[in-house]
Amino acid sequence: MTVLPRLAQQSLLIEVSLAPKPGLVDPFSVGAHVDMDYDLFITSIQAWSPYLKQYLMIGATSSKLTTLFATLRQVGAQGEAAMLTATHQVNTHKGANFSYAILLGALGWCLKTQTLKQICAQRFTTVFQTVKMMTAGITTADFAHVLAKSHWSYGEALYVKQGVTGIRGEAEAGYPMLQNVALPFLAQHADLPAALRYLQLMVYLMAKLEDVNLLHRGGRSGLIRVQQAAQAILDQGLTTAPSWAKALNSLDQQLIDWHLSPGGTADLLALSIFFDQVVVSPVSWDVIAKGSKHEV
Repeated sequence: MTVLPRLAQQSLLIEVSLAPKPGLVDPFSVGAHVDMDYDLFITSIQAWSPYLKQYLMIGATSSKLTTLFATLRQVGAQGEAAMLTATHQVNTHKGANFSYAILLGALGWCLKTQTLKQICAQRFTTVFQTVKMMTAGITTADFAHVLAKSHWSYGEALYVKQGVTGIRGEAEAGYPMLQNVALPFLAQHADLPAALRYLQLMVYLMAKLEDVNLLHRGGRSGLIRVQQAAQAILDQGLTTAPSWAKALNSLDQQLIDWHLSPGGTADLLALSIFFDQVVVSPVSWDVIAKGSKHEV
């Protein structure tokens, strides 16, 4: 079971090392950010990734599904604190930590009754079903007293003003964007080189995801603007790595000018890479993309 935390950490490293990523941090650009860069992301991953094994083991050793989420959340808060300490309070992976905790916990739970081969053959259906069961009602519970608060987080503000449930709603639904959009896309494009395949998935997700980071930074109009820009790239029907690199570099500059960063897409991309790597396990490969910003 030790291979799974390693693959989880590797998926985070692969995601941040992919380039070019419009509006996002990569080895060659800070994207639309002023408070974080590639080295900070590496520091962050090193700080909280030891908790990945704990999330998996909590699921594998838990006796009750009804208490699994609460335990994962408690330990997940420790992982988040480790991340914030290492980054001097810069939020690099809060959303990713939440999702990895839930999904690795669910995976550990499922491994008590199924082999990893069986879980992969079912395209992780039981994992996503487990997530739905153990997170049922968290949105209502978390936001029950939000109106009484004097200060809202940006997630709470989006919920109150627009009814956006964000990552909580995605978890309660069993991560449908991951299960029904991202993983099928990767399966359908299995013949592509890994880096190009993941970058194409990134653009596909940017065009379809209700990215909470974009909503926070640019409002509904900013989200739509980025979705339309991503869809425009998809509509071009690009077929070569150089053409994709050119399009992504152009979109990167646009998002920098707009001060917009699709952080929700980045988290979902990392999770997609993790599950994709689990399918091809035990193949292990080095972090992608340190050649040139113009190479895909």
